[in-house]
Amino acid sequence: MAEKNYPKEMTIGGEKFTLRFMERKDRDSMIGFTSKMNEADLWFMRRDITKPEAIDDWIHEIETDRAKTLLIEHNDQIIGYGTIYYNQLFWNRHIAEMRVMVSSAYRGRGLGQKLARELTQLAKDMGLEKVMVHMAADDKAAQRMVDYLDFKPAAILADWIKTRDDRTHDLLIMSTDLKELNS
Repeated sequence: MAEKNYPKEMTIGGEKFTLRFMERKDRDSMIGFTSKMNEADLWFMRRDITKPEAIDDWIHEIETDRAKTLLIEHNDQIIGYGTIYYNQLFWNRHIAEMRVMVSSAYRGRGLGQKLARELTQLAKDMGLEKVMVHMAADDKAAQRMVDYLDFKPAAILADWIKTRDDRTHDLLIMSTDLKELNS
C-alpha cells in the first residue's frame, strides 16, 4: 500500500520538509493553518475550510476512503497540503480530483509541483486512471504547477467559480492520463 512510503523527508533549497498523510489528530493544526490563509487563497476551495465543521467533513472523507491528503510540514508546522478525492460517484470511480495548497510564504520553491507529483503517483498506485484539477482559468501559476505532469486542458466553463465576495471566474479543468505517466 502507498501509505508505507510515508512519512517522507525531502530537502528543497537546503531546507528539510516532511510529507505525511493527514489524520484525525491533525484537525486543530489544520484549523490553525487555514485560519492564516489569505482571502485569495480561499476563493477556489472545495469547501470553506475556515470552518471547523468543514475540516471535520474532510477528515470523514479520508476515514471513509473517499480522499487522501498529504501534508507538507516544515519545523513541525503544516505549510501546505494536497488532496486527491476519489470514489465520489460510481460513473467516475476511475478518476481522482486533485487539490494542492501551499502557504504563500513557501511558494515559488517547487513544493506545489513536488506535492502534485506525489499525489499523481499515489493515484496511479491506487489503480486510478485519470487525475483532474479545477482552477481559475486565469491562474497561470496553478497551470504551470501541473503542466510538467502532462496535464492538458479538458474544458473551460464560463462563470462557474463564485468567490466568497460573489465575483465569478471561468473554471478551467485540466487532466492527465495515468496510464501514460512514467513512475
